[in-house]
Amino acid sequence: MTEKRKSLLDLLAESAGCAFLSDLRNVNSDQQGRLAKKLESIPPETYPFSVWNDALRYLTGAPEEVTSEAARAQLIDHYVKSEA
Repeated sequence: MTEKRKSLLDLLAESAGCAFLSDLRNVNSDQQGRLAKKLESIPPETYPFSVWNDALRYLTGAPEEVTSEAARAQLIDHYVKSEA
């Protein structure tokens, strides 16, 4: 039996120690660093293009990107800049 993969947002919430997905929008600097590292460890091809863009819109309010790689990079950048 195969194990069901967690959604990207669920995985990020777990990594940041957030009880709710909405908590991902208001994380502290320690959590931001963990989120940036977690995102860096996830290859873009792990999730479909639409999932990366959904996460980007939900977490940052930014418009969609044209590739999974670009959406992932913008998410990483969001948490790195927020951390600084």
